[in-house]
Amino acid sequence: MAVEVVQFLVKKFVDSFTEEAADAEAELPFRAQFHGMRAELQKAAVSAANADELRECLYELNDLLAECRRLANRPNQQRLRWCFAQSDAWCFPKTKKRVTAVRRRVLECVEHDSGGNAAASQEEEDAAAGLDRWTTSWLERSRIHGFDQQLAELESMAFGECGAGRLNGVGIVGMGGIGKTALAQLLFSSPRAKGRFFPRIWMCMSRTASAGADRRKEVLQGMLMALGHEEDAILSIDGSDSLAELVIAVHEQLKGKRYLIVFDDVWHIDSWYADVVGRQNAPRRTDDWSERLAFALPKERGGLVVVTSRLEQAAEAMVGKSCLYRVRPLADSESCWAIFTDALSQSQSQEKKTVDLATVNNMKQEILETCGGLPSAAKTMGDIFATSSVSPPASTSTSQELGKSDHIITAS
Repeated sequence: MAVEVVQFLVKKFVDSFTEEAADAEAELPFRAQFHGMRAELQKAAVSAANADELRECLYELNDLLAECRRLANRPNQQRLRWCFAQSDAWCFPKTKKRVTAVRRRVLECVEHDSGGNAAASQEEEDAAAGLDRWTTSWLERSRIHGFDQQLAELESMAFGECGAGRLNGVGIVGMGGIGKTALAQLLFSSPRAKGRFFPRIWMCMSRTASAGADRRKEVLQGMLMALGHEEDAILSIDGSDSLAELVIAVHEQLKGKRYLIVFDDVWHIDSWYADVVGRQNAPRRTDDWSERLAFALPKERGGLVVVTSRLEQAAEAMVGKSCLYRVRPLADSESCWAIFTDALSQSQSQEKKTVDLATVNNMKQEILETCGGLPSAAKTMGDIFATSSVSPPASTSTSQELGKSDHIITAS
């Protein structure tokens, strides 16, 4: 099933990009990067070994392409290359970094099939990516369904012991597609979190590190970026003692503050990441600052560290076994149906197609059984139905009859 989903998502991206590329008037942002990814994906061998990672990349890639198409095709917009409306200017650098990061992930997935050329071709992109990882801290509440009960349980667990002198920790664990990142987003953006913690930092830990880079330094550099430091100043911290200097810099920035940090999508773990919520506030010797991430996180004002991971042992190593929260599949079938219909409306709008709602509604029970309570499965089913359903009479309006938001849930 995973391989078939990836093949469908590849076809969706290729068809959408080909349609946009045929428009001679539209100046699609990052056309060259999208073109390169299309070429790599068309010749890539999809297998069970790379299907899960490619699926996540393709969700992001299709969303990015839709965003860039919106910018390129805005009515009454001047068709100048790399020139956008002032209201869109803020998102351009972030979009560029997201495109660069997802391109790197795609190349990493297919590099074994391309003889290693992917690693070489990404070198020039590493600098352009800067320190901003592909991340998921932004949240529109209407995109997420069915987590009210689990959010209440998680908040009780996370906010229960955040007093002075104690850094609390929670590890959100579960299979891919079950909604770990969505649940962390809800916690991160909740009124209780906003009222209790400042600053709030979101760090995506997925496998997007630059080739040959020290992952530990990238984590610390990303935290300093989130705290408002200039990138040039951060990158100037170099040399044999740079890891220790970065740990100290983060520690000083967080000192005296009650902060919230989310380490989302943790895959890689070693002793440097262990026990980040431990009571030890600083090393016993000044030469030992570089030994642990925990030394970057002061404890005197309290705070909260949230870790999400498919690997239970990784989250356990960071926050402790007693602090794990295991995400459950959605128990409310109507929540899965809402995710499915959101995705269906969005996809059919992007594909400029309509669907036979009678057929879809008659298959509701079968669709829900196939989804199995997994948000990502419901989203994928909606995408597939949008391109495969029989067209209804011309008078039928899918988006109006569904009566749903045209946004898509993104869940880890």
